[in-house]
Amino acid sequence: MLRLLDAHEDHEFKWDTYRILDFYYLFPHLLADARLPPAMRKRKSDFGKLASKYSRVPSPRMFIQQMRGIHETVGRSLAAKGFIEPSEYDSGLLRRTDASIPAELAEAFAQATEDEDLVRMLAGELAMIPLSGVNGLKDRTGLLEHRYDAA
Repeated sequence: MLRLLDAHEDHEFKWDTYRILDFYYLFPHLLADARLPPAMRKRKSDFGKLASKYSRVPSPRMFIQQMRGIHETVGRSLAAKGFIEPSEYDSGLLRRTDASIPAELAEAFAQATEDEDLVRMLAGELAMIPLSGVNGLKDRTGLLEHRYDAA
């Protein structure tokens, strides 16, 4: 969560945007199934090549729902530790505070260069797609329901 938040220029995500980004961080090969803007299609096919027999997800839509509890636990923990704004978290927004992350974690982020392109694409380009509505992130990925979102 912190890695994606720190990589985003505004250091904040709507709750469901984060859930989608995290899902693709864990399963980047499934980006190949998403309807993404033309500028992102080449990279999504590159990430699609990362699939293996060990990274299969029976139903991505069901699996992201099952991940909800994990996401909530991580969010509450980071809010309690002061890394995200607790009041914003309660209203569905993950906003990074100015709290410094531990040096060991910062070092781990700095050394994790193998997924740098993925993090940059997720937190940069993919996060910029509006979440709701037709052609929004929910619609393009098919991971979360969008038809009943407020316009």
